[in-house]
Order: sequence, then C-alpha cells, then structure tokens
Amino acid sequence: MNDQFSIFTKSDLVAAFFAEHNVPAVFELSGGMIAFLTDAIARSGKTPIISTRHEQAAGFAAEGATRITGRSAVAMATSGPGATNLITAIASSYFDSVPTIFITGQVNQSELKKSIFQRQNGFQELDIVQAVRGISKYSVAINSDTNLLDELKKAWTIAHEGRPGPVLIDIPIDVQQELIPLGAWKHSLDGESSNKQSRNFRIDELTKLIQTSKKPIFLLGGGIRASRKTELLRKIIDDWKIPAVHSLMGIDVLDSSSPYRIGMIGSYGNRWANRAIAKADLVIALGTRLDVRQTGSDPTEFIRDKKIFRVDVDEFELSGRVNADISVQADLHSFIIALSEIELDVDRSDWLTLIQNEALSFPQGAEQPSEVDFNPDDIMKWLSFLPSKISGYIVDVGQHQMWAAQSLKIHGDQRFITSGGLGSMGFALPAAIGAAVSAPGRWIAIAGDGCSQLSIAELQTIRQLNLPITLCILNNNQHGMVAQFQETNMDGRYTATRDGYSAPNFCKVATAFGIESRVIRNTQDLEEVTEFVSNWNSGPLVLEFIISISAKALPKMGLGSSIQDL
Repeated sequence: MNDQFSIFTKSDLVAAFFAEHNVPAVFELSGGMIAFLTDAIARSGKTPIISTRHEQAAGFAAEGATRITGRSAVAMATSGPGATNLITAIASSYFDSVPTIFITGQVNQSELKKSIFQRQNGFQELDIVQAVRGISKYSVAINSDTNLLDELKKAWTIAHEGRPGPVLIDIPIDVQQELIPLGAWKHSLDGESSNKQSRNFRIDELTKLIQTSKKPIFLLGGGIRASRKTELLRKIIDDWKIPAVHSLMGIDVLDSSSPYRIGMIGSYGNRWANRAIAKADLVIALGTRLDVRQTGSDPTEFIRDKKIFRVDVDEFELSGRVNADISVQADLHSFIIALSEIELDVDRSDWLTLIQNEALSFPQGAEQPSEVDFNPDDIMKWLSFLPSKISGYIVDVGQHQMWAAQSLKIHGDQRFITSGGLGSMGFALPAAIGAAVSAPGRWIAIAGDGCSQLSIAELQTIRQLNLPITLCILNNNQHGMVAQFQETNMDGRYTATRDGYSAPNFCKVATAFGIESRVIRNTQDLEEVTEFVSNWNSGPLVLEFIISISAKALPKMGLGSSIQDL
C-alpha cells in the first residue's frame, strides 16, 4: 500500500484495490458523488484517471480498454443521470461478455428514500443497482455495515468467472469518507478465480467426426479472444489444415494471410463464407452464440445436412436456439489447450480449394450497385495496408461496420473491436480512447456520419490527450442501414434516415477541436493522401470519406431466409 495515506478512507481502499489489480485506467465524468473516489485514485498515483465528455463514453472506453488489454478497466459516474448514462455501456459489456467494472456514487445514506413507494428523497438519488440487475452479472449497494473489501473482491471474481461480464458497485458519498483501520487492507488473490474447468471435453468424439468428415469447418467466435489462447488456436488450425469462418466478434482471431481464414458468415457475411458453411458437413463452433444474425431465422436450416460440435462456457447458450449434436460446456482456455494435444493428419485440400475458388467467383467489391463509383471495399482495403504500426480497428455500428467486417485485412495481432450483441451507435470513438490509453500504437476508429454525431464531443478528449487515433468517417449523409431496410420494406419512404436527417461538415468540426483532417471523395484522393496518412504521427487525425447514398451493405440475407439461401 502507498505510504502517503496518513488517513485511510474507504475511497482509499477502492483506489488501493484498483492499483493491486493493475486496472489499466479509470474512465469518468466528474460528479459530486464520486469526488472523494477520484481524489483518492489521483492521490494514490497508481491508476490513470481519464476524463471523458459523457458517462456513456466513459463506459465504452472502459470496455475498449478491457477488451484490448485483457485486464478489467473501470468506468465511474456520479448518482442519478451520471449512473443512468452508464446503462448502455453496461449492457454492451454484458452482451459481449466483457468484465468491465462500473462504480457509481450515491447520495448520503440519510437521503435515501424510506419506502419503495417513494420516488425520490435525495437530490439525484436513483436506485441504479435495481436498474442494471438484468444487464450485469452482479450489482450491489454498499452501506456502512458492508465489508467493502469483500464486496470488491466478490464483484471482481464474479466479473471474470465463467462467462465474463460487467459488475456494478454503488457507494454512498458518506460511506466513501468513512475511516477504516490500516490493517483492514489485506489484499489476497485467494479465491478470486473460481472458474470451473470441465475436463469432459469429448475430444475423442470430435477427432472421429473430423476423420469421417469430408467438409469440416471451424466457426470462430468472440470467446476465443477472451480465452487468451488465440495464438495456440492459430497453430492448431495451421497444423490440422481445416478451413475456418468467423462471426462478427471473431474477425481478428486469424491473420488474413492464413489460407484457412475464409471470411465472415451471417446476415451480412461474405457470400463465399456463407456458402462454405452451408455446404460443410461438420461445424466446430467455438465461443460463438449462433444468434439469428449468424444462422438466419430458421436454425433448422442452418444445421441441415451437417453435424455441429459446439463449445461454450455458458450452459444457457448451449441450450438456446441451435441444437448441436455434441455440446461441451467448458472455458475455451482449457479446451484449446486440450485440443492442442491432439495430432490429426487429414487431407481436406479439395474442400479448401473449392472454397477458395468460390471466393474468387464472388469478390466483395462486386457486391455494390453499379452507380457506386467510390467503393467502400476499396476504402477498407486501403486502410488495411497502412503501415504495420496500426494496432487495430475500433468499429461503430451500421453499414460501415459490415463493410469493415467484410473487407478489412487483419495483420499479425491487430485487433478488431465492435459492439456486437447490443450494436450501439456511438461506440467506436470512446472505445478507441480506451484502447489508445491502455495499449501502444495507432488506432483506427471507423464510424458513419450518424454514429459520429453520437460521440462527437469525445473529439475534445482525444485532442486534450493527444491520442494516436485516426477517426475515419464514412459519410453517405444518411442513417444508411435503416435506409437500406426502408428501401426494401417501406417502398423507399426514408423517414428520419434521409428525410429530417443531416450531418455537419466533419472536417470543419475537427478544425474547431484543433484536429487535423482531410476529406476524401474518390480513389484518386485515396492515392494522393496515402503518404500523408501513413506518415502522420502527431496525435489525432480525422478522415472524412464521401460516399454515394446508393452504397449498401451486401450481400444481405433477407427476412425469413437462411444461410443456405446464399
């Protein structure tokens, strides 16, 4: 513990706990009910405090830092509106299985409401614990009688055990100031990791399935990155020479140079990848939810004429909408280690060649309508071959998300982070802040013109901290994904997507924040700006790409259709 603590309060206890657990950063927006907490963390000098312009941004930044580093980051907010502004970020971490830690301040205990029928007693009083119970693994209200250290350790353990997820601790301001004996601080990791590791991995059955299969395929999900065994799985796939498709959350599991990396499946998946998994006779699904966007609306069509071997740590996912032939409840860390001990010698080169030929027959760039002369596929390929100093891509939600997922090339250990289960617009820029604060390198944030307006205030955060973030705004002057839906289903009535919608001049906005920017309108502009962007090393940069309103996220699985239809 830091010797500078002459008086040890419960706020100091929180600060010391964060330091001992190597929290990469605490992201917050200042508020009265967390003032003692931020003061204690600052005085400890061990954990960086990053001030954002909105509590939702603080939550997304903490999620981004957690996903990039593998260590839980913290988002903190004051009571009332500060706490409710965290809710979207809490849900994002919950659905994407990210162990983000959320701390909220609360009014004095004497100001808490006296009855469940009383709406409010203290100013900005709000029962945030009850509000987030359905979107968190654990939420707890602290009082003077609570053993705060025990609750911190308990929340930390719950966040990480089994399927990871967020936790929330609500601490009244008077409790934050309570003094505790120095001896009360006794850090111990004992009991803080209680993951149950199943040893019934059914590897022998999987081996037999692979040996008898003519068209096996891996389906890789977001759980693989969370397992921290990505490199080992890459080696297994290389050794076994079995092709692999991925979900939206599994894009960065394999390097794009791998001959076994096929592409993304699902509603907006690469056409050849969807055709590959449709033709497969064995799917080895690892750490993926097999939700409707992957399988189509009829899961029985997805599993037709194939065996499904599925591994997930969450028993409720295994018993969900897709019935696998073999389901293994296990953490992927242990399962992948067990998998690496198996030696397989199978020749599936004909199957791999068939898939690769189909990929040549359905190039992603050819999916756009003929009137689109500045192809989003070209933009993504251009971003992919910027210098290797790019650490990864943080991607928002919408058409640009699908273009990035379909066409970006992942090199080495580059990351691809997006809001998957919740699909929250405004995610990319604050999540990139979390990545840039906690990990070295330059980060590319990719957003649409609509998404950018949800978190545009965070341009001040990246300017103030001079973060190495290049924000790429794909501007087609509409809420494109919904407009695409309206074109198909509402006879081209574009209420609130084109009609009633507008976007600012983003380069002028960047200038107002003191950030360098460039506008790019065509492939010639791309060529002319390449050297400038490649050599940029002066903090944040904004690139605005002007693209046609006719550009679409394609291919698109229709309503009521299945992956077999592609």
